[in-house]
Amino acid sequence: MFDISGKVAFVTGASKGLGKVFALALGRAGAKLCILSRTETDLRQTERELKSEACDCISYIVDITDEQEVENAVAGCVEKYGRIDILVNNAATARINKPAEETSLDEWKHVIDTNINGSFICAKAVGKVMVKQKSGKIINMSSISGKIINKGVHGGSYDVSKQAIDGMTRALSSEWAQYGINVNAIAPGYFMTDPNIMFFEKDPDFYKTALELIPAGKMGQPEDLVGTLLYLASDASDYVHGAIIPVDGGYMIW
Repeated sequence: MFDISGKVAFVTGASKGLGKVFALALGRAGAKLCILSRTETDLRQTERELKSEACDCISYIVDITDEQEVENAVAGCVEKYGRIDILVNNAATARINKPAEETSLDEWKHVIDTNINGSFICAKAVGKVMVKQKSGKIINMSSISGKIINKGVHGGSYDVSKQAIDGMTRALSSEWAQYGINVNAIAPGYFMTDPNIMFFEKDPDFYKTALELIPAGKMGQPEDLVGTLLYLASDASDYVHGAIIPVDGGYMIW
């Protein structure tokens, strides 16, 4: 049930961080890959790493807020592989840690446009392919911030964007389940990604506070998300629709 060998996976934000971990995990599990990012140097490095492990992979430099660029990448993927079986809707921008009264409208719009509008553009473009196929797995990247307002930090635009991702996941699932498409989301807690590591180094007191709120007693490592990713990408989740799965060390238990 968990076998994804030969499936075609379309991964956004794949040049670094969680997106790179996801691309490598899918490639190692036997999927063919189309990887996207705005950052060419890092994306080419990810592509080289995948190919060094004998993974079948193509890449596109894409800004996910540009609908035409996304559609071109989808068309290129279908031309190369004939279909798209998995979308990992991962690309996003980080939290702008400012109080609401100090946040400019441009800063607010940047987070909303990238995190929700960009994710919708990708889901729409890939969704058209999957509707025709009458099959597919869409995995959106939410956050514990989709359910809560994180204690000790600012950046309401980020929380709002992830809550919108949860809503979009359910909305698209309700429309596309009839076509054999599973639309679900992963909601990570605090993980040791590069942006978080830098943030924790700047504010060690916040790191201590966040750690004390995690029942597991440790921060997540990117690899801790791979099992959930492969589950949602595989036939094992065929009857799972509109779910937002927290992977947070128990943070939201309290």
